[in-house]
Amino acid sequence: MALPWLNDVEQRLAQSYKAQRFHHAQLFCGPIGVGKFELSDQLANSLLCHNTQSQLSAPNSVLTPCGQCKSCSLNLAGTHPDKRITQVEGQSIGVDDIRGISDFMHQSAAQNGNKVAIIENCEKMTTAAANALLKTLEEPSNSRFLILTTSQAAQLPATILSRCAKTEVKVTNSQLAQQWLSSLDVPNYPWLSLFYSQPLQVKQWQQQNQLESIDTLYKFATEFKQSHNFNALVDIINKQPELVRIFTLFLSEQLKQQLLNGMSFEAYQVAQQALNDFLQNNIQILGLNLPLAVSRLAYTLRNQ
Repeated sequence: MALPWLNDVEQRLAQSYKAQRFHHAQLFCGPIGVGKFELSDQLANSLLCHNTQSQLSAPNSVLTPCGQCKSCSLNLAGTHPDKRITQVEGQSIGVDDIRGISDFMHQSAAQNGNKVAIIENCEKMTTAAANALLKTLEEPSNSRFLILTTSQAAQLPATILSRCAKTEVKVTNSQLAQQWLSSLDVPNYPWLSLFYSQPLQVKQWQQQNQLESIDTLYKFATEFKQSHNFNALVDIINKQPELVRIFTLFLSEQLKQQLLNGMSFEAYQVAQQALNDFLQNNIQILGLNLPLAVSRLAYTLRNQ
């Protein structure tokens, strides 16, 4: 895994493992697109690797699989019997998902080593699921590891938080993210710095051919008060409704700049509220008349 901004976190995890202070339940918290799952997957593969200890002999080493042992071969093939990943596409992680993890953890290890379960976006657990997971956390078994990821730690019950080793996963050096994105041939858009904290999100946009659409949204945001033809804007949001959040973020940044340049705080609050209403309406109201909503938003912002 070549995500340079995670190196410090990887070293801290390796140090705790070498010092035999490694917690059986790891919780990785951080924004979407920072690499929490990639970190979890590498950690899981390292815990399953037969040569993990020898990999840690060098100074400032990190937990990384050797890539050559039988366990690593199984992981590369996606068939390791002692690794379980729970990734839910829907709105919630149900109690049956967690019970399945509990059963998995209590079974003997097929490779006579560790067993590791990953739960991505664990904030999606229902109350019943969280209670079921709590039983597993309260009764840890030797050589059993649970790795959780979340972008919304505040939504997790305190009972879950208190039983995990919490690690903040974030980009502490934006230059590393900038260089990494440059290596992917991502153009240096004027808005790119807003997402240095979420470099994998930018990579996903690149893979989905959305970067040009996002750049168009940024240009609309910078000239929103002067624009009268919003057809291209409406077309982008209609075709890619998930980008409405990006457009409102760009507008919000413009409002902050206007506030710094002398806009009254009262006018800023009115404009920001109109922007929040626009975002919520687009998310919640099915069949919203988008052209009318955009025109009303533009009218409100022009009059502030």
